[in-house]
Amino acid sequence: MRVLLAPGGLWPEPAGVPLAGSDSGLAPGRVASCLARGWRAARPHDFLTLLPMADGGPGSAQVIVPDQVASREVIQGRGPLGQVREVDLVRLVPSPSRSGNRRPGEAGTWFLDAARLLALPADPDEAAQEALEGSTSGLGGVIGAALSRTGPLDTLLVGMSRCAVHDGGAGAIDALGGLRAAKELLSHRSLGLVLADDIALGGMSGAGAALASITSISPERAQELDRRACARAMEVVSEAQDLDAGAVGPHRPLPVVSALDDVGPSASAHAPNSVGSTRLSASTWGTGAGGGSALVLRALGAWARPGARVMAQILGLSDAVRGQDLVVAAWGELYDVLTDGVVGVVGQHAASQALPCIVVCGRCAVSRGELAAAGVTNAYGMQESHATEPWDATDSHGLEARLVDLGSRLARTWSR
Repeated sequence: MRVLLAPGGLWPEPAGVPLAGSDSGLAPGRVASCLARGWRAARPHDFLTLLPMADGGPGSAQVIVPDQVASREVIQGRGPLGQVREVDLVRLVPSPSRSGNRRPGEAGTWFLDAARLLALPADPDEAAQEALEGSTSGLGGVIGAALSRTGPLDTLLVGMSRCAVHDGGAGAIDALGGLRAAKELLSHRSLGLVLADDIALGGMSGAGAALASITSISPERAQELDRRACARAMEVVSEAQDLDAGAVGPHRPLPVVSALDDVGPSASAHAPNSVGSTRLSASTWGTGAGGGSALVLRALGAWARPGARVMAQILGLSDAVRGQDLVVAAWGELYDVLTDGVVGVVGQHAASQALPCIVVCGRCAVSRGELAAAGVTNAYGMQESHATEPWDATDSHGLEARLVDLGSRLARTWSR
């Protein structure tokens, strides 16, 4: 039997936001290896393919395998409170031309794991400090540093997710030299935002309103921070549109994309909200990522795509599912199955090949009907509905042992 293991990370999700990198969870690579160890113990003759998945959130660069990497380096940046943090910058191996060789001067594609810089802290009080005092200037700094390493025709993909910082992207723009300098820089480059979270910046269900759930600040204080962040961000949007209106000379509204065939704005259902669009606002899809930086960067010329879809293309998910008999996905906590999330994307690829897809998760609160609509045959939660202790109460070693056991159980259930 041929089985594709394509799990995301198993991270706890207070208020629906994954705590990627926390001590009580497991990264996608470890999830895949644990499931494979258990499966092979029960069915040693089955052929397993391991393809850890990511969605643009913290650590996404770690799932890009060496065969897909032309170069990898670490860039130092500043976290929300000035702490030194490291992010990966990966140059992807270019797609071969029809002749099988790369043409001289051909555009390349890079991935910057910027989400690690602003990763949400597990401690609500620390998250509150970042919300009240933090800045996105470090994000702008690493984007600028990455752009200085890429060629003028290259595409830079920037992984971004929700965080506690909520300055409307003001710090990021300042770090890029101010509005005019950032606009000039991005109008001549292809910058794509690989978004792990589709939340908007403002509104009743926006990133600002959610601060009261992921930090220890009060709803009233969260509302105050949100009003300030939205005002700052929309000021940038307005000024960027004024610069567009007064621009003289050539302007490139759409990016040049090389190694990725369909991650540009023209291929995205969310594309109308990109460069210069009057529909771009604080309530637009995905603008809450990076504390509102996603909104201002899009106003300055960046485009955005759901992170799980971009990462699936980078990792070659569509090729990997072909010829398999079963697909296994994984995610920390399932409260719904987002079409553009890791489980939804893996399920859709499995369904396109008429393959069964099962999901391993810490906790599942999704009905069988919702799972089936997402292309998922069944879900196996590590926490029973009546359990009093949460699935992530153990340390990473205990979680690994439980995953190995679950892998063996799945093999005995599904292997022919």
